[in-house]
Amino acid sequence: MAGITTTRDMSHKRWGIALIFTFLWGGGTAVEAKIKCWKNNDGVRECGNVVPPEYAQQGHEEKSASGLTLGTTARAKSVEELAAERILRQEREAAVMLEREQAAKDRVLLDTFSSEDDMLLARDGQIAHLESQIKLTESHIDKLKSSLDDLIQNAADHERRGKQPPDKLVHDIDSLRDQVRDNRVFIETKHHESTEILENFEINIIRFRELMRRTNQGTSD
Repeated sequence: MAGITTTRDMSHKRWGIALIFTFLWGGGTAVEAKIKCWKNNDGVRECGNVVPPEYAQQGHEEKSASGLTLGTTARAKSVEELAAERILRQEREAAVMLEREQAAKDRVLLDTFSSEDDMLLARDGQIAHLESQIKLTESHIDKLKSSLDDLIQNAADHERRGKQPPDKLVHDIDSLRDQVRDNRVFIETKHHESTEILENFEINIIRFRELMRRTNQGTSD
């Protein structure tokens, strides 16, 4: 009779709905399933759901059930490659640091001197100051040596009389010798400073010329 639903009809409807959901959900899962492909030790391409552990570091492709490439996983880098990358990164960082340091030095150079003549005047002034210190120290050494000669002569007189020189006299002789030595070291240090000043100014003058050339080119452009 029309309008009457039997138990069998209801069972068929439930079964049909279940089939629809099974198809929809099952079909979606099949589309989303991923297949991994890799190469074995003989270079032969193999595929499966999971990459074997012995090939996990070699990299692989992920493909859909229809063969569409979904993604690629690169091979793991070796210890040597990682070390090389680290060295390269450190070299680049060092180069950037050097560029920054040079830029800072350039700013100081341009802020300090307005011309090459100013640099030459500054250089000559520093050298003249060191030479003055050296001359004063040499004069002081001459006086110390004269006093030392007198004390040594005094000690020799005591020895000729068969007497030991007094302890204070011996101490004064040693003290003067130390002073002469220290002043000579001071002079050597000043000569070294003078050489460094000349070398540094030579480098800075060359750099100043280059910076001014760039500035003039930028202005003309």
